[in-house]
Amino acid sequence: ENTGKKGDNMGDRAQGQQVSKKLPAKQLIPYVLLVVGAVAMAVSFFLPFASAKGDYAEYLKQYGDRVYTAEAGLHNKDVVGLSLLTFLRIYIAGLQSGKLLGGMYLEAVICITLMAVIAVSSLLILLFGVLKKPIAAIVFSVLAVVAFYALRWDFDDRGVLPSSQYGYGIAEYIYPISFVVVVAGAIWFMVSRHIAKTVHQQLANNTTNSTPVNSAPVANGAAVAEPVAPS
Repeated sequence: ENTGKKGDNMGDRAQGQQVSKKLPAKQLIPYVLLVVGAVAMAVSFFLPFASAKGDYAEYLKQYGDRVYTAEAGLHNKDVVGLSLLTFLRIYIAGLQSGKLLGGMYLEAVICITLMAVIAVSSLLILLFGVLKKPIAAIVFSVLAVVAFYALRWDFDDRGVLPSSQYGYGIAEYIYPISFVVVVAGAIWFMVSRHIAKTVHQQLANNTTNSTPVNSAPVANGAAVAEPVAPS
């Protein structure tokens, strides 16, 4: 009987080892999704948020070496596609030089702040994604996407984008898709990790409950006889 219990115990342990090997593989897919989405959000900051169109795009390409804005150190070829980083450089240079169109200093400060929030949040999302901190990744991804659409609304309200010269670039579409991927991967990762902990705990409890208990002492393979009182 003890041999049978030991066999069951060994079976539970073997099953626990098999499950412990399989569960990390199940967490790998959502982890990869989380990291890939975070990388895409970070890279989007350097991709074209605005793209020149039509004749204006051809003009910028044809006269690419002409100075577009000396304050930001940009030439025409640098502004065929305007990333958020390029916008940030233009607004900071305009604010420092005092040559903002219409004297819109408050708008410039707001845009700089929003773009800084997007940049910092995107880096933190990537950091927390790699460190397997899904809750923190979700929090900063929400903060980043709110800042992103606040900036987009401001550009649209002031007629910056879209305009007769520029339309939205690829970053406009990659950023929200990346946000969905990050949130989905983070939630999936949390659920799979919770399931893994629950299964491991159940297996640990089963192993503890199935530990054999000897009911009688054994000497040389035979039970020891109890002494009998003399009659």
